[in-house]
Amino acid sequence: MQPTSTRLPSGARPDLCDTLQPFPGVVDRLRKQGARLEPIEGEDRGVLENHIASQLMALFREDRDAEAFEALHAFTQSAVYDWVLGLLRGSNGSLDAREIMQDAYINVYRYAGSFRLNHDGSFRVWVRTIAGNLVRRSYSRRPTRRFEDMPVGFQEPADPKLGPAGLAQVGEEHDRLRNAWVLLMAHYKNAFNKLSSRDQYAMHLVEVEGLSYRDAGEKLGVRQSNMKMILFRARKRLVNHMRRSMGVLPGMASSRKVG
Repeated sequence: MQPTSTRLPSGARPDLCDTLQPFPGVVDRLRKQGARLEPIEGEDRGVLENHIASQLMALFREDRDAEAFEALHAFTQSAVYDWVLGLLRGSNGSLDAREIMQDAYINVYRYAGSFRLNHDGSFRVWVRTIAGNLVRRSYSRRPTRRFEDMPVGFQEPADPKLGPAGLAQVGEEHDRLRNAWVLLMAHYKNAFNKLSSRDQYAMHLVEVEGLSYRDAGEKLGVRQSNMKMILFRARKRLVNHMRRSMGVLPGMASSRKVG
């Protein structure tokens, strides 16, 4: 899946037909499902744009086809970017609108099954809700300064040093943690070796060399949005391999009875 990247300056809106021109197969399927691709006389552009976006999302939800998602991304990303940019006004540049927008599309891809086509503006409402939640979570994760309350009166401050028993306990906990870490790294290595060479290289670029998604995508020859999806899938495969090797299968914890 390689979403088509169009220009993203605020307020920019490519022609609707030009945006979908690289996806003739998607256009044919839209017509077959009854989507309207031409404006009614006197109709506002935004009405048709919302209609097409919702129809594209419904098409992707049903087929889970990569080309349909690429067309959806290309057709709607400028509007989504403008929406996110508006939400970030006053953030002093501490949050990246493009990063949040791409995270929103990852959620659109992952949770496509929850989309409901109730009216022409369904996708606009749905994707804005997703993007808004991402912005709120991003704000909540930003570090805040905390100050400890001053003690009341003239109490003697507690001695923070550990006694012999405390030092022995900390030493035992460090040993257990070190052994658990070695075991975890062994499972990680085995799981990593099971990934494809592309997934291994992608994870190395981002997690070892510390490259941004954009720079890592250039090395792999993919767009930034596609790079994020490659990393998301690679990490998911890695976790599943580790769960299997450690005997912790998905859903096992929720199926255990407590008591």
